[in-house]
Amino acid sequence: MSKSNFLSRSLRPLIVTAAALTISSTWVADNSRADDLGYANKVVNAALLSKMSKAPLDVGGVAWSGADTSPAPIKGGKVAIMPCPLAYAVCQYLYQSAADAAKAIGWEAFSIDNKGDLAVAQKGVDAAINKGVNCVLTLASPARDIKAQITRGKGKGIAFVTGFSDDPREFGGDVGYGLDYAAAGSILGAYIIAHGGGGIVVFNAPQDPQLTVRINGFKKFIEQYGGSSAKIIHEEDFSLAQGGPGEITKMQALLTRYPKDSFKWVIAPFDETLTPLLQTAQQRDRTEIKGVSFDGEEVAYADIRKGGPQVATMSWGLEWVAWAGIDECNRALNKAEVGVNKDFPLQITEASNVPGKDLKYDFKFDFKSYYTKMWAAAAAAN
Repeated sequence: MSKSNFLSRSLRPLIVTAAALTISSTWVADNSRADDLGYANKVVNAALLSKMSKAPLDVGGVAWSGADTSPAPIKGGKVAIMPCPLAYAVCQYLYQSAADAAKAIGWEAFSIDNKGDLAVAQKGVDAAINKGVNCVLTLASPARDIKAQITRGKGKGIAFVTGFSDDPREFGGDVGYGLDYAAAGSILGAYIIAHGGGGIVVFNAPQDPQLTVRINGFKKFIEQYGGSSAKIIHEEDFSLAQGGPGEITKMQALLTRYPKDSFKWVIAPFDETLTPLLQTAQQRDRTEIKGVSFDGEEVAYADIRKGGPQVATMSWGLEWVAWAGIDECNRALNKAEVGVNKDFPLQITEASNVPGKDLKYDFKFDFKSYYTKMWAAAAAAN
């Protein structure tokens, strides 16, 4: 990955010597608490800066990771954008970002709200196919839920692109792309180790495979580097379709089962799913319980600003991910190479770097100009 476009000296990658790599390879085998804690701190320090998700865990910095040229945008394109359930703010943001990118390339965009329900997702995509869309872009919404629709749509020349979830190629679609979610989970694992460890309760929503990838990355890091200080004591699955009430019921049972101070941390697959868990703990006077999660939502930032109980979140370049989806749609429709949008930035956000009220995570990199210039140049040359 090129490092030529790092923005400032503060974002330069950490220099990893051959000796350091040798030491790194022995950390797990030695099971040394000092070494594990040292590595966890390096990972956290790198992630407090904006970094590319697929760079080594302890390397910070942001660089362009896409293509340098583009095929000419198809004229009068229509794209159906299906993010995760639009009841969640992060999903609304994903949709709006992709809609802005569609406007920039000269296309019409409309949303499909799957409401976290497989049947609703299938019905929505069927309707989009009947409307004659050119591309269906799913963002944080599994392609596996619309296998039959992908088959039907491909027969009509429709492109199917999935970002922030699974790979639609398994079902006949065009391309899947996104961040390294396991790395994001690892970073949250490092954060807990670096902040004293303790017992951990893990919540997951396995209906979206990429949520499980996030959680599995976290679990693996804790298992490798947590030693005796950080331990997962319970894992619990829940349904996104049931929303907060289903989570609250499960959390109430766990608080009864595990008395005060038996665990100190809760992790959930994204911020809006962590909130009801922590609120339930607070209502039971379980103030020792802190939370970490993913997506860099305002609900998390507000909690972090006031000192918890959520104390960290993984923020990522969702807007960049959404713009990349429109670029991949155009490439697929032009029968050009796809999968050229290789990586995207992320950051662990906590008290030291949380954005101000109503502000988003800013990785200070003008990715939009790369896309708009590519698209404009291709259109002019056509």
